[in-house]
Amino acid sequence: MKVVSVLPLQLGKPTLGALLDGTERRLRGRGTTLIRHSKRRWVHTKYPGWISWEVSKGGILVAEVRAKKSDAEWQLVQSFTGYLDRHLGKYIDSISILYYPD
Repeated sequence: MKVVSVLPLQLGKPTLGALLDGTERRLRGRGTTLIRHSKRRWVHTKYPGWISWEVSKGGILVAEVRAKKSDAEWQLVQSFTGYLDRHLGKYIDSISILYYPD
Protein backbone atom coordinates (compact mmCIF):
# COMPACT_ATOMS: atom_id res chain seq x y z
CA MET A 1 0.00 0.00 0.00
CA LYS A 2 1.09 3.53 -0.72
CA VAL A 3 -0.29 6.74 0.78
CA VAL A 4 -0.25 9.89 -1.32
CA SER A 5 -0.41 13.10 0.68
CA VAL A 6 -1.25 16.29 -1.22
CA LEU A 7 -0.66 19.67 0.41
CA PRO A 8 -2.79 22.51 -0.98
CA LEU A 9 -1.16 25.73 -2.11
CA GLN A 10 -3.62 27.79 -0.08
CA LEU A 11 -6.08 26.81 2.57
CA GLY A 12 -9.70 27.65 2.04
CA LYS A 13 -12.48 26.95 -0.36
CA PRO A 14 -12.69 25.05 -2.56
CA THR A 15 -10.78 22.18 -0.97
CA LEU A 16 -8.69 19.77 -3.00
CA GLY A 17 -11.40 17.17 -2.40
CA ALA A 18 -14.10 19.41 -3.86
CA LEU A 19 -11.86 20.22 -6.84
CA LEU A 20 -11.12 16.53 -7.37
CA ASP A 21 -14.83 15.66 -7.28
CA GLY A 22 -15.64 18.46 -9.71
CA THR A 23 -12.91 17.39 -12.12
CA GLU A 24 -14.12 13.79 -12.08
CA ARG A 25 -17.71 14.89 -12.80
CA ARG A 26 -16.55 17.14 -15.63
CA LEU A 27 -14.45 14.39 -17.25
CA ARG A 28 -16.91 11.54 -16.65
CA GLY A 29 -17.64 9.61 -19.83
CA ARG A 30 -14.93 11.33 -21.88
CA GLY A 31 -12.31 8.61 -21.88
CA THR A 32 -10.76 9.39 -18.50
CA THR A 33 -8.90 6.47 -16.92
CA LEU A 34 -9.86 7.14 -13.29
CA ILE A 35 -13.50 6.38 -12.62
CA ARG A 36 -15.57 6.97 -9.50
CA HIS A 37 -16.51 3.64 -7.94
CA SER A 38 -18.16 5.11 -4.84
CA LYS A 39 -17.86 8.27 -2.78
CA ARG A 40 -14.14 9.01 -2.43
CA ARG A 41 -13.11 5.71 -4.00
CA TRP A 42 -11.84 5.48 -7.55
CA VAL A 43 -10.75 2.66 -9.80
CA HIS A 44 -8.54 2.71 -12.86
CA THR A 45 -9.82 1.38 -16.19
CA LYS A 46 -6.64 -0.58 -16.90
CA TYR A 47 -4.81 -1.24 -13.63
CA PRO A 48 -6.66 -3.44 -11.09
CA GLY A 49 -6.92 -1.77 -7.72
CA TRP A 50 -8.41 1.32 -6.16
CA ILE A 51 -7.68 4.75 -4.73
CA SER A 52 -9.53 5.84 -1.60
CA TRP A 53 -9.14 9.43 -0.46
CA GLU A 54 -10.17 11.84 2.27
CA VAL A 55 -9.50 15.47 3.07
CA SER A 56 -8.00 15.87 6.54
CA LYS A 57 -7.84 18.89 8.79
CA GLY A 58 -5.79 21.60 7.22
CA GLY A 59 -7.11 20.75 3.76
CA ILE A 60 -4.56 18.00 3.10
CA LEU A 61 -5.78 15.36 0.66
CA VAL A 62 -4.73 11.87 1.78
CA ALA A 63 -5.16 9.01 -0.69
CA GLU A 64 -4.59 5.32 -0.07
CA VAL A 65 -3.50 3.46 -3.19
CA ARG A 66 -3.93 -0.31 -3.30
CA ALA A 67 -3.42 -2.59 -6.26
CA LYS A 68 -4.65 -6.16 -6.48
CA LYS A 69 -1.05 -7.13 -7.21
CA SER A 70 1.49 -5.27 -5.07
CA ASP A 71 4.03 -5.09 -7.90
CA ALA A 72 1.52 -3.04 -9.93
CA GLU A 73 0.92 -0.31 -7.32
CA TRP A 74 3.43 1.98 -8.97
CA GLN A 75 1.15 2.20 -12.02
CA LEU A 76 -1.81 3.39 -9.94
CA VAL A 77 0.39 5.87 -8.06
CA GLN A 78 1.81 7.19 -11.32
CA SER A 79 -1.63 7.52 -12.86
CA PHE A 80 -3.10 9.28 -9.81
CA THR A 81 -0.23 11.73 -9.36
CA GLY A 82 -0.29 12.49 -13.08
CA TYR A 83 -4.05 13.14 -12.87
CA LEU A 84 -3.50 15.48 -9.92
CA ASP A 85 -0.73 17.33 -11.74
CA ARG A 86 -2.70 17.73 -14.96
CA HIS A 87 -5.99 18.80 -13.45
CA LEU A 88 -5.19 20.37 -10.05
CA GLY A 89 -1.54 21.36 -10.39
CA LYS A 90 -2.17 25.06 -9.90
CA TYR A 91 -3.76 24.33 -6.49
CA ILE A 92 -1.03 22.01 -5.17
CA ASP A 93 2.00 22.95 -3.10
CA SER A 94 3.52 19.47 -2.78
CA ILE A 95 2.84 15.75 -3.13
CA SER A 96 4.42 13.13 -0.86
CA ILE A 97 4.31 9.36 -1.25
CA LEU A 98 4.58 7.16 1.82
CA TYR A 99 5.52 3.51 1.35
CA TYR A 100 4.01 0.84 3.59
CA PRO A 101 5.04 -2.81 3.42
CA ASP A 102 2.31 -5.28 2.60
